[in-house]
Amino acid sequence: MKKKSNIVLSVILVIVLLGIDLLLKYLVSTYLTTVNIIDNFFSLTYVLNDGAAFSLFASRIYLLILIAIICLFFIIYELKNNLDDRVLSIGYSLALAGLLGNFLDRLIDGYIIDYLSFKILGYNYPIFNFADILIVVGIVIVIIKEILKERGKKNEVRSK
Repeated sequence: MKKKSNIVLSVILVIVLLGIDLLLKYLVSTYLTTVNIIDNFFSLTYVLNDGAAFSLFASRIYLLILIAIICLFFIIYELKNNLDDRVLSIGYSLALAGLLGNFLDRLIDGYIIDYLSFKILGYNYPIFNFADILIVVGIVIVIIKEILKERGKKNEVRSK
């Protein structure tokens, strides 16, 4: 029963978060150029990104699509094999939703719409989007959960 409820949770999370990502990108591409939110710190800036993080592999659309497909299969495989763990299911679902959002952009348009721009200590950080946040948060959840799982196993061995 736990697996079924985690499947439902994962599907709903992926659909809702993917929908939010696509809606935000539509709104940004339709209505935004640049809006300064907090002077010298945070702005919304409409940018088309044909690369990956930090503009790696710029204009290498087929390579980036191939990498995304491999990552999609890996995340779906891990999600399927960890449905008994709600936290891991949530982490993989967040990463899947973000990956799908950026993958669909790249597949349909050839680029990703980025819009979140931060300047910290005079440095302009790479502009990113909601899907990127989902990917990072999802992966961080998975890593923390796996570390805690390993610690639990080590403590279990020590107590025997």
